[in-house]
Amino acid sequence: MDQTPLQIALPKQWSDVTVEQFIEIAKIDKSLGPWHYNSEVLYILTGEDIDDIDIDECTAIVATFKWAISQPANKYKYDLLGMKMKPLSKLSLFEYIDLDYFFTENYVYNIDKICAILYRQSKVNEWGEVILEPYDYDINTRAELFLDLPITDVYGLINEFLKFRENFLKVYSNLFSEGEEELTDEQKAELTPEEIAEEEDEKKNSKWSWERMIYGLTNSDITKSEAVGALPLTYVFNVLGMKKELDI
Repeated sequence: MDQTPLQIALPKQWSDVTVEQFIEIAKIDKSLGPWHYNSEVLYILTGEDIDDIDIDECTAIVATFKWAISQPANKYKYDLLGMKMKPLSKLSLFEYIDLDYFFTENYVYNIDKICAILYRQSKVNEWGEVILEPYDYDINTRAELFLDLPITDVYGLINEFLKFRENFLKVYSNLFSEGEEELTDEQKAELTPEEIAEEEDEKKNSKWSWERMIYGLTNSDITKSEAVGALPLTYVFNVLGMKKELDI
């Protein structure tokens, strides 16, 4: 007997939605209209072929998703898949750089990779201290482990890191150049050749800001990059602050 639309198993809350489904829903092109969006959501959440469902039936089903009007709760689990979350205050330079990249690109699309960076295997050493694994594994492979988890297990990590980054940028604001808005064509037309060259230099410096910083910290010896990247984030920026204040 064919399954009718109303017999489709539907999620009743965010905890019924996986990380992978959440990412796929976020990637739906909303510009194609509500019918396309709603039908894609239903397919992602049910895995059912809903081509035979008419617009009214689809709308009625989507209307039952009232819980989806709001975002998942800003909570997350410290222990997942036998791994522990690394405290943000103990991030290394490379870990922060990678997290900053994934957040800037799109933190919803990349939430699986964000989890891959933050959750670590651990062990207890001979002194009874919990030691987390080093940051030398493949992020993409690790990220796949989180795709089947409920989005409610990890969604709060987004807000947690955004708050951490905001505070971090505030504390070390003197070490970051303020981002400038992209100039319009009219504004560019009013610039002199020297000002245009200066604008282009600013763009280049912004594009390679992390690389330039690491290059400077290694005294131009890129073979030391890994060692610098493994240093605690706050230690690196305290050193940078000292160098700037003392002009050394």
